[in-house]
Amino acid sequence: MSDKAFTPRADRATLMREHAAARAQRAAAPAGSPEWRAAAAEVAAIEVELAKFEALRVPPARIARPEAKGK
Repeated sequence: MSDKAFTPRADRATLMREHAAARAQRAAAPAGSPEWRAAAAEVAAIEVELAKFEALRVPPARIARPEAKGK
């Protein structure tokens, strides 16, 4: 995992619009064609960016202090 902080390529609303456009391109292309593959790769890349936003929004699980485990 990278030590660099997450810097989004766009805000979430922009990513959602790009995601919808990429999905439409994928749906319009013949299945398995190079155009379909390119659109599918773009959809996946955008979903990774969206997942980063979600990961930042959800706080990590609480970690108990080691000394509290025995109680």
